Amino acid sequence: MSAKEIIFCLAEDRPDHETGLRLAILSLARHCPASPVCVYKPPTDSGFGEWVRQFAQVTWVPNVPAGSHAWNCKPHALKPLLEEGYRRAVWLDADLVVTRDPRPLFERLDDPTLAVTQEPASLPHQGTATRTRAWSLEVGHALPFTVNSSVVHVTRHHFPLLAAWARLLDNPEYLACQKLPLEKRPIHMASDQDILNALVGSGEFQDIPLHVFRSGVDIIHAGGALGYSWGERLRGLSHVKPAFFHATAGKPWLWFSGQPYWSQRTFFSWHRRILQETSPYLHEVRQYRDQLGLDTRWMEWRTATGTCLRLLGFGHFALRGLPLALAASAMETLQSRSRPAEPIGEGVPVFGRRQ
Repeated sequence: MSAKEIIFCLAEDRPDHETGLRLAILSLARHCPASPVCVYKPPTDSGFGEWVRQFAQVTWVPNVPAGSHAWNCKPHALKPLLEEGYRRAVWLDADLVVTRDPRPLFERLDDPTLAVTQEPASLPHQGTATRTRAWSLEVGHALPFTVNSSVVHVTRHHFPLLAAWARLLDNPEYLACQKLPLEKRPIHMASDQDILNALVGSGEFQDIPLHVFRSGVDIIHAGGALGYSWGERLRGLSHVKPAFFHATAGKPWLWFSGQPYWSQRTFFSWHRRILQETSPYLHEVRQYRDQLGLDTRWMEWRTATGTCLRLLGFGHFALRGLPLALAASAMETLQSRSRPAEPIGEGVPVFGRRQ
């Protein structure tokens, strides 16, 4: 394989999310140690610069990508890597780990093919057409599901798409919306991935071949009880472990940081702890605790309920937390029968988005 065949790209500017970034790097170093990795991260006093030097494959860029606005940087980060001569550039969210070598998933794709992941089907406002129309773009190929940008594969064929993506990320109205609480933003401006949805579904880019890594099959969005549904878990019994585990919603490493998710003595906080204790992500990253160089107390088991649920899972990634997913699905069904539909962009939480 050519040294310029593929490069992975990550970025993180939040000091309290460095734990996730380090875990992502550790997983790449374990499963594809020969592949280059570009990491954008402004310097802090955490010792990251010293820690990352142990990985010869990692190039650390101590700033956000040129021309970007903080975390709204995916096209700005990917385009220069393609211009350097890499055939494929793959964006990975910094709260994601790989569970095996993911390169074969990308190498089988033709160069014109854009690869993305699928948003959990349990989330509201699925599809691209609403987002495309809201950006005043012509609707081309309207996808029935929402594209998730936690993994994005691009080649030089996608320069026009990356340029359009970067242009809309620089839109003054979009930038103003990013200062609002997430639940107050209109759905087409909730995050950078909503812009990608609008573009992928537009007439201008409708001819781009699209490969979608399926939720529950290729990627697990581990966080809320419905992100990895009970149906996906049962199907997981006959499938290999997904290549990507994504730590969405409340980040487990914030357990000891005073975040209200964990510190309040409420049912919600207790339930959130149980979800994290049974999370496939948490089980996967415990193997890196001695290499992390940061506080790992959040990786320890905490509750009797969580221990019982893990034992009932028999060590299988899909079975841990299955009772929680079943209970959440039943509650969601009951609630959906009694609540009115909410208007788009008014008080609707967007799972897995950066806040």
